[in-house]
Amino acid sequence: MQRNMKKWSITRPDEAAAGALTKGSDLEPLCAAVLAARGIRTVQAAADFLGSDELSDPFLIRDMQEAAEVINEAVESGKPICVYGDYDCDGVTATVMLYSYLECLGADVRFYIPERSEGYGMNEASIRQLAQEGVSLIITVDNGIAALAEAELIAQLGMTLVVTDHHQPGECLPRAAAVVNPHRADCPSPYKNLCGAGVALKLIAALDGGGYDMALEQFGDLAAIGTVADIVPLDGENRFLVRRGLEYLQNTEREGLLALIQVAGLAEKPLDAHSIGFMLAPRINAAGRFGSPTLAVRLLLCDDPQEAESLAAQLDQLNTERKAAENAIMQQIDQKLREEPALLHARVLVLAGEGWHPGVIGILAARLVERFGKPCFLLSVEGGTARGSARSFGDFSVYQCLHAASGVLTHWGGHKGAGGMTLSAADLPEFDRLVQQYAREQFPVMPVPELSALLLPPALYTPKQAAGLEVLAPFGAENPEPLFAVVGASVTGVTSTKNGQHSRITLRYGVVNISAFWFFCKPDALPFRQGDACDLLLTIQADSWNGKPCIRARIRDGRLSGTKQSAYFAARASYEAYWRKEALPRAYYGRMLPARQELIRVYNAIGQEDMPLEALYAACAGSDLNYCKFRICCDIFAERGLIALDPAAGTLRRLPVTAKVQITESQVFLELHRLAENGFT
Repeated sequence: MQRNMKKWSITRPDEAAAGALTKGSDLEPLCAAVLAARGIRTVQAAADFLGSDELSDPFLIRDMQEAAEVINEAVESGKPICVYGDYDCDGVTATVMLYSYLECLGADVRFYIPERSEGYGMNEASIRQLAQEGVSLIITVDNGIAALAEAELIAQLGMTLVVTDHHQPGECLPRAAAVVNPHRADCPSPYKNLCGAGVALKLIAALDGGGYDMALEQFGDLAAIGTVADIVPLDGENRFLVRRGLEYLQNTEREGLLALIQVAGLAEKPLDAHSIGFMLAPRINAAGRFGSPTLAVRLLLCDDPQEAESLAAQLDQLNTERKAAENAIMQQIDQKLREEPALLHARVLVLAGEGWHPGVIGILAARLVERFGKPCFLLSVEGGTARGSARSFGDFSVYQCLHAASGVLTHWGGHKGAGGMTLSAADLPEFDRLVQQYAREQFPVMPVPELSALLLPPALYTPKQAAGLEVLAPFGAENPEPLFAVVGASVTGVTSTKNGQHSRITLRYGVVNISAFWFFCKPDALPFRQGDACDLLLTIQADSWNGKPCIRARIRDGRLSGTKQSAYFAARASYEAYWRKEALPRAYYGRMLPARQELIRVYNAIGQEDMPLEALYAACAGSDLNYCKFRICCDIFAERGLIALDPAAGTLRRLPVTAKVQITESQVFLELHRLAENGFT
């Protein structure tokens, strides 16, 4: 699997700020250093962050009072009510929460969640159907803030609308009896980052008189799932919701959740935000992606253990189908990249395929960003129409890029890090051109993925300090698990796990020994070997072995000590610019030409089995052999049939040679000579 180097930003602990936090609290020094690095530098600020133990008054959200009055009146008078949700995990949990509460009140209530084929939010057909069924009041959860036309239709049909949502409002609000959204410009509520399920929980509390005891006890587990799944910031009230919700989830009596926890392999295990984000939420989301979201709602509403077991098994099967679809599409993408390796040199990956499942292309776009370190636009083509999802990072704004390409788009939207678009399949080449043009004009040097870490002094690498980090949980968006840098450690051992897919690395770091796992990185793919000095970024957790405290360390990234990342990224940018046929200074081309001894050095380091490009570079790099020249060497060998180079996997291997091969006859070699002599024309 391709693994491109990431940019590291390493911060040294602020000893003064960390010391002040430690002195004024019971925080361990390492935890205090993390908080100080994140801008929490006073005891009070730390207490505010760590000790969030309440939710603000639900009635502080604009229109909450009006919403409660309208809904309570509908319940008391027996008016038919419909909870209108969304097909993702946040929308499903919010739907179940509000529907369950209203049903317990004896309301005439039903729910409606559109299928993915209907698109996000309310639509005219479903509204008219609800009107025909006699629905009097529609309450949206996790949608509705942008449904201006649909709100007008609801009014025309004589129904009442209450909107509860957390997405950013536009210039105009929908016509409704109440619009409950903390992001409203006129909303005085102190906390804005709730997800749809969080807003629904506050609505339930308001309907119950304003207190949270009942709402949290009955629905805290679902609110936690929705909050983690929607990747909203885990700070402030969200942090409280997830922390309390995890307690209720660990002891849930909800048959549907118990069955889901069982099929996810989490029974008898401690549940945390990671369990939700990577095990429970994907199975709930699978209903909306590959089946019907109603299946997930039925599971969470189910009170019969046998039925719950059956429904959970169906969700698990849909999740398996989701994984299979992802793998099938990724195989097609890999084949496409092998056939057209120039795609990998583009500033932005723009890939399209016939019949790719629209429910997974967003997930795949994120995976491709992680894999290749480039913004990615992934589109599924069906019936002459292309629908896609985009993911990005850093300063590259998906929203601004789509705006620049909006002339060929029929629908589009999003934000800095993600977005969606629809266009005619015939316009895909022009769309690609406009995307690349935006990237070229706005980013002469493209951003690269960046990892931020705190330098870990050897003295603080202790089980006690690792245990002290637990107060920072739950981890998630804008409160990530702390990442620590280990610099100049000596590699004392490298072994593979039983299945051969992961590496266990032992290190000597100052006066301490470290044992760490690098998952999904085989020993032969490591950028270092036993005996090398290396730099690592890792996470640490307190653990025990044979009854004794220890540390569980997981490596996120690693490289040889002394690696000059600025030089690496500059060389990589030059290499890609060369293959994009962009003009470079004449002197660059001469410096790209490898000398005979450099060619020999690289060739001799190539084995007869597949090895990662990055690992090969680490093995043969030197002051005279930068990354650009290294890749040129590999391209020359591949052109002359000396190696098999897989650009999609980022691997290469030596091929048998049966006759003498003239390297100087390589077209790459000859072209660089011409450019070095004449410059770019």
